[in-house]
Amino acid sequence: MESLTGACSCQAIQYECTVEPTFSWKCHCRDCQRASGSMLCPVMYVPKQALKITGKAKYYKVKADSGNAVNRGFCSDCGCPVFIDAELVPDLMGLWAASLDNPNRFSAQVEVWTSSAHSWSCLESDLENFRYAPTSEQMSKILS
Repeated sequence: MESLTGACSCQAIQYECTVEPTFSWKCHCRDCQRASGSMLCPVMYVPKQALKITGKAKYYKVKADSGNAVNRGFCSDCGCPVFIDAELVPDLMGLWAASLDNPNRFSAQVEVWTSSAHSWSCLESDLENFRYAPTSEQMSKILS
């Protein structure tokens, strides 16, 4: 596998991951919309142990629409969102698709919180979608 690499806009934070993502999704919750400044958050989750980070992200903690804590990591110099450290998956780190050196490496498995999707959003008809956060059972299926 070719390593996943990425960075913030100013390159102060860079990362490399040597394994395939555990899962990836497009989240349409209002918190992700606000954090991205757009209609959704495309993110892939990788094992923290396989992620090498250079530079230091600044984190802010929010309570996601699901009720779980989410720590959003961004560059304090350029403001670029880079990481998502979610209570839901404590051994994984989310990488924003836009931070990838090759954003085409991102491929969503599912779409979540589609109940919050805007009328002008582009939902992919071939992806499974969840109106809200996946249940524990659904999350187990996504992770398998």
